[in-house]
Amino acid sequence: MLEDWNVIVIGDGDREQELLASLEADGEFERSGFRDVVIGHVGDIVEFLEDAEQRKYPTLQRVIPIDDTFFTSPEMLVDRLKMRIERYIDEIEPGETFGFRVERRGMKESISSQTVEREVGGYFYDLIEKVQGRKPKVNLNHPDKLIAIEILGNQCGIGFITREMLDKYSVIKVK
Repeated sequence: MLEDWNVIVIGDGDREQELLASLEADGEFERSGFRDVVIGHVGDIVEFLEDAEQRKYPTLQRVIPIDDTFFTSPEMLVDRLKMRIERYIDEIEPGETFGFRVERRGMKESISSQTVEREVGGYFYDLIEKVQGRKPKVNLNHPDKLIAIEILGNQCGIGFITREMLDKYSVIKVK
């Protein structure tokens, strides 16, 4: 299993093998263990997004760029996420909005996406307030900066996505 992945690719409808075949020349990709979801490592994320935007991969439905990955257990997930998101505090400028989104695949009996969003997002909000001395602005629908947390069984990926990225690449879709 890939340990250092920097992209999640979601395909459309039971065509995972076709998706993997179309991606193989542009990076290292493998199944995630969840239907139509593959993880991968590409050398140049911007080039990959440009290719995806130009429909180079016909069965690709959406992409989530990932900055950080780690293995975890349900018991350690929230604490590990809190530690890892601290690095993004300086990325939120005064006046900018931020949002959190968690998409969970697996761990159904152990955690809920809403609980993780609330706990980790609340921690980040409080951290900005404490460290920067200002009340941050939250916008869950169209934030200036979005922290996307992708949980794939016992693997977790964190992506930091700007509004500019979302506006430029229609293939970046975070649920």
